[in-house]
Amino acid sequence: MSEHTNSPPAAAEIFGSDRMWGLKELPLPESVSWWPQTPGWFVLGAAILVALAWLGWRLYKRYQRNSYRREGLAQLNAISPDLAGLAVLPVLLRRSALRAARREEVAGLRGRDWIAWLNASAGRTLFHEDDGEALDQLSYAGSDKSSLDEATARRLIEASKNWMKVHRAAV
Repeated sequence: MSEHTNSPPAAAEIFGSDRMWGLKELPLPESVSWWPQTPGWFVLGAAILVALAWLGWRLYKRYQRNSYRREGLAQLNAISPDLAGLAVLPVLLRRSALRAARREEVAGLRGRDWIAWLNASAGRTLFHEDDGEALDQLSYAGSDKSSLDEATARRLIEASKNWMKVHRAAV
């Protein structure tokens, strides 16, 4: 009778050699820190934070400075399609111009000079030369728009909206 037993295989059969039995695993090195090790990175980080804070402050101040534009555009958009509130147009333009430039530069302008200043501050021609008279009529006629035809009134509203969006402040 031959003895055939189910004995566990020898270590040499599993690991390849009896020499491996006494080996221990090598210790792993400590993990590398992601925290910067040199002071230059702290200086760079502080400079970036200061730059971001400065940029945020500038954007906030520009937002505040342009509040008159948003208010003016909202009022221009509120003018009804039947042009009933058209008398507010010259007032909005003048108020916005006074916020965008020095009072001495804007307050005394009328007619063609006023239109020339509006076009110059927009950087392009938005208003026609005869629009100065139309704006003067609206200023002094009140809500009576009978002197203006509907096409001229709509063109003035569109030109005013465009001017509100694109003009550059001189101060």
